[in-house]
Order: sequence, then C-alpha cells, then structure tokens
Amino acid sequence: MKSYSIHHIYVVAANAFRRFPMALICAVLATASALYLIDFKGNEDDQSAVVQLVMTFALGMISYIGLAVFAQRYTMRQTTVFYFHVIVAALMIYYYYSLPDTFTVKALARFVLLFLAAHLGVSFAPFMVTTEVNGFWQFNKSLFIRFLTGGLYSGVLFGGLSIALLAIDNLFSVDIAPEVYLRMFCVIAGVFNTWFFLSGMPPRILSLETFTEYPKGLRVFTQYVLMPLVVIYLLILYVYGAKIIFTMVWPRGIVSYLIIGFSALGILALLLVWPLRDDDHYEWIRSYTRRFFIAIFPLIILLSMAIGRRVIEYGVTENRYFLIILALWLLVVAIYFLVSHRKHIKFIPLSLFFAALLSGYGPWNAFSVSEDSQHSRLVKLLTKNKILKDGKVAKVDFSIPTDDQVEISSIVSYMIDVHGLPSIQDLFAVNLIAATNNTANVSSSFKAGRVMDLMGLDYKTQYIDPNQRTGVEYLNYSSNVSPVTDVRDYDYLFPLDIYMNSSSSIINRNIDTSEVEIAYNKGNYFLKVSFNHSGPDTLSLRPMISTLVKKYGHDDYSVNEDELSVDFTGSDKIHYHLLIKGIAATRLKESDELMISSLNGVMLIDLP
Repeated sequence: MKSYSIHHIYVVAANAFRRFPMALICAVLATASALYLIDFKGNEDDQSAVVQLVMTFALGMISYIGLAVFAQRYTMRQTTVFYFHVIVAALMIYYYYSLPDTFTVKALARFVLLFLAAHLGVSFAPFMVTTEVNGFWQFNKSLFIRFLTGGLYSGVLFGGLSIALLAIDNLFSVDIAPEVYLRMFCVIAGVFNTWFFLSGMPPRILSLETFTEYPKGLRVFTQYVLMPLVVIYLLILYVYGAKIIFTMVWPRGIVSYLIIGFSALGILALLLVWPLRDDDHYEWIRSYTRRFFIAIFPLIILLSMAIGRRVIEYGVTENRYFLIILALWLLVVAIYFLVSHRKHIKFIPLSLFFAALLSGYGPWNAFSVSEDSQHSRLVKLLTKNKILKDGKVAKVDFSIPTDDQVEISSIVSYMIDVHGLPSIQDLFAVNLIAATNNTANVSSSFKAGRVMDLMGLDYKTQYIDPNQRTGVEYLNYSSNVSPVTDVRDYDYLFPLDIYMNSSSSIINRNIDTSEVEIAYNKGNYFLKVSFNHSGPDTLSLRPMISTLVKKYGHDDYSVNEDELSVDFTGSDKIHYHLLIKGIAATRLKESDELMISSLNGVMLIDLP
C-alpha cells in the first residue's frame, strides 16, 4: 500500500515537473497573469493585453502537454524535443501579437476553438501514426478519470478553504475581501488542478496496448446511467419530430442544442464501453453502436431543418455556423461508423479537431462567412427601404416599416459588436470611427445608435413589444461611475435602488439618530427628500432626462458620470448630491409622456 506522505507528494510532483516542465511553467504564468488581472487598474487596452497573456499561456500549456506525450510515446531525442519547444514558443509569441489591441468577441471565439482543438490534439497525440485502438482507449480513459478526480479534489479544496476563510471572517471579525476567494480559485484551478492532473498521466504509454483492465464502475455508470439518459433524450426528440410532421410547424431553435446534447451523450456512452464490444458477454454494445448511428439520421435532418429555417430568415451568424459544422460532423461520424469495416474511435476526436481548426481559420471560417452573410442582409434591407444611393447610405427623412428598422438595428449592432465598425464602413461616405468616437465612453450600443442616426433612423431592439413598437421608446442610461464613491465632503451616504412598479412610494431609513425619507412619483419623475422631518425638498429629474434624451435618443447608452449627477440645496441649507448609476424609463412618442421605471444610485447628504 502506498504511503501518501509529504515526501511521496513531493516525489510525484517533481516527476510531473520533469515530464511536463514547459506545460507547468505556462500554467503558473497563466495563473500569475490572471491574478494580476484581478487587481488591474489600467486602461482598457492594457487590460486586454493581460487577458491575451492568460489566453496565450493557456494555449501554450495544452500544446506543451501534447508535445510531451508525443515525444514520450515515440522516445524522441532531447535535441529534437528542444527544437519543438522553441517552435511552440514561437507560435505562442505569434498568436499573442496577432490578437487585436482591444479584446473582441471574435478573438474569444477563436481562442475557444484553438483551446478545444489543443485538448483534442492531446487525446490522440501519442497515437498519431499507430492503430493501437486499446492503447488509445486506455490512454484517454486515464485522462478522463484523472480529469474528473482533479475536478473533485479542486472543488473540495476550494470549498473547504472558502468555508475556513468565511469562518475566520465571521468569528474573528477579520475583513477578508471577495478578491481573496477569486485569487484562491485561480491558484487552485490554474496550478494545483493542472499539476494534479499531469501527475496522473500514464507514465508508460507504449505499454497501454497490452493493458486490458476495465473499471467495473465505469461500465455500470455507462450501462445504467448514461445509456438510459440517451434513450430518454431519443424518445423526447422522436416524439417532437412526430409532432412537427402532424402539426406542420417548424422546429424551435432549442431543438438544435438538444440534438447536439443527445449526440454528445450517446457518443460518450459509446466511447466509455468501446473495449467491451468484442466480449461475447456484451454483444449489446455492437448492437447499440449500429442502432445509435442509424437513429441519429432523422435527428440530423431535424437539426438541419431548425438551422436552415433561421439561416433563410436571418442569415448566418457564428452560432448558426457552428451548429451547421456540428450537424455535418455528426453526419460524417455516423456514416463512418456504419460503413467502415475498420472502425477506430480515434476518428471522433481527430475529425472534431480538424472541424474546430477549419471553423476558426481559412476563407471559409465562421467569422468571414457570418460577416459576409449579415453584410448582404444589411445591403438588401437598406436597398429595399431606399436608404442606399450609389452604394452609400443617404440620411432619410421618412419612416420605414418598424420590423425593417428593428432588423437593421439588430444587424448594425451585431456587425459592430462582433466584427467592428470597419465591417460596414464601405456603406458610408463618412468615417464611422470619427463619427462614433466623439464621447469619452464609446460602448457598442452607443456606436450602433450613432450609425442609425447617420441613416436618419432610430435604434430599435428586437425586445420591444411588437404591439408597442411604433408608440413607445425605451430609455436606459447607465453611468461609467467608479465603483468607489468619494464621500469626503459629505456626512451621509444613502443607497437608492428603486423599482417604480406602483404610482408612488416612500422609503424610510434611520441613520444614527437621524431619519431620511424619500418619496418618489412614477408619473411626475421627481423625488421628495426629507431629513429629520425638514422639507420636504423636491428634486425634479425632468431636466436631466430631457437633456439625455435630446443628446442620445432612446435605448441603452453608457454616459459620463456628471451627466447622471444632480446637486441641489434644500431647506435648512442641507446639501444633496444624487449620483445615479442607472436609470430606466419609457416615453410615449405621441404625447412625449415620460415614466421612470427604475433608478439605482446613491444620495449623498451634507449637513450645514
């Protein structure tokens, strides 16, 4: 029996470092970058640079793991391994400097695809040029179990230490900042979990092909937990397919994700019991494999219908592109396992590896295809509504159908948020960056609103009630105020979190021996403030909101702190400073009637 002493733990950890030195160095550097990011107080571009460091080191960690197991499996010389280490380091540097200066959705999506591909690469790296089916399964079984065990250990360790810190906080009145828990999570997830996982990697990969041990618990889990779940999913999806046939109603969008989830669960169950397929006691496994892939064909058709309908109506986006790729991948995998005589489960991660890489890079990648599709839709809508003249946007002074206006707003918002302003620059004679960068805070929704202004249109979201789209505007202004409020010149800070569901209401708070009362009225948008029964002093929000509406229009905008601040002096020379962090309202176009629905912020009180 092994003795898990401190010395044993040290030996195991040291062996893991000797086998995977570069991977563990990258894990430590990624964790250090994440810790630095928690307390980061620089500008947005510098913050993006730190985020990109985390991404780069995370990719490097997985890549070095794959390189290490490949080198160990094929006993590569140290000189050759060193050259490969240099190549991976060079690729990491290239990846870091190829990222945009500002963190974007596209960069994140590409990182996720590369991260997925790197993990898949580790699964087959030691078996790239071999046909060792059992060795491949045994290797990945070890990774799977070690991954689950590491997650359990890390979760228990984090939970236990968190409870201990919480106890110290409450029992000894030690102020432990929330950031401490986040730092602890980063260290456990980034360093401990990675080191624990690597310390359990199979040491002799070459001998795994002759290793025939199969965990009984894994078979029981797969046979009596996973497979019944697969059958339940299958029945639900088939019944739903029958409903579509009888009602002639197109499938809902959520069915795409259900089919993907069912397929993933079914393939996982298949992989977990694969070594038993040739055992006469488990003939049902061969039957399960064939029937599962036959049963998946109608679901692939259902998946194609669900995706196809939305592509026809709304064009291609990244999400729909990935669903199309997964549908094609499922079709290829199903055909392979039904037709091929030499079935190798390595085909599953290998094919998914190439699907992930091809989805992110090349002229056919998800981002280029989606950008072209949405750009074409925007051109068609602008042409239809006579907003394009000679290929350029001409500001209109007439109204267009509300549904078209919502669609144009949605496409403009998507293009700016995912692909940036240059993706639609060719449709405008003016420089969009200059036209939208004339305020200190430039959010994507603000840019979309400015672009719609250049067309002579209001920015309308798809979430507006269709019955009210033509008559109601929704206003939502948030402040870029610092999370820390300067209270040096004030005696009291009074938090406000008001949801004006009723016509009026009153908030009472006691501060030491003083009493503060704030009454608000939904219809007249004013606050009445009383301090120790003085007043009440009336604060009207009308001038502030009118100024914001005139400057920004309706919908969501992030504005400067001073634009959501109001100072006034009440009775008894009490000075009040209202600092609003967010305010939402509705405005009836016909009557110009404005009604506040919510207000969040603080009221600062300065006594004479």
